[in-house]
Amino acid sequence: MTDYRQHPSIVAHWRDVSLHPLPEAQEARETIWFAMPPEPDTEQMWEGLRARLETDGTATVLGVPAYLYDVNFGDRVSVMRSAENALVATGVECDALNFTFRVQLTADDPNAWRPLAEELAKKGCLLDLISPRFFAISCGEPQAQEVADRLSALERTDILHYETGRTQRLG
Repeated sequence: MTDYRQHPSIVAHWRDVSLHPLPEAQEARETIWFAMPPEPDTEQMWEGLRARLETDGTATVLGVPAYLYDVNFGDRVSVMRSAENALVATGVECDALNFTFRVQLTADDPNAWRPLAEELAKKGCLLDLISPRFFAISCGEPQAQEVADRLSALERTDILHYETGRTQRLG
């Protein structure tokens, strides 16, 4: 059996006084499928991210990964068509130097995500809301440590659990 996880939302950014869909993500018409590394005794999982096909045959990732490691918003990936005609990523061609964080909130309140999401979006982060308690964050290298420190402080107070999606160092 196979588990396909496609994001229900479009990446959002802060504009004026609220969150709005990022135009380039909203305009993206393709879904790129990424195979998750298999784990023993589990079904194969795939994450589908919005993307834009480029003229050179690569695709630009326009979603924030909720499950993948070392794939980030803005990365250029090589792709191929599967037998089912789906676009499947085969590797990262160009690292956009963004950082991904994933947040699982501990509160059951369906609006608990909003204050933190707005705080981070005001700092220039992009957000991909997977559910009211689970969202992915993308930020550039200059904000990454500040975001990590903020999430770590909130984790220590049991407001959330978080992880980073980048396991490899830059450069």
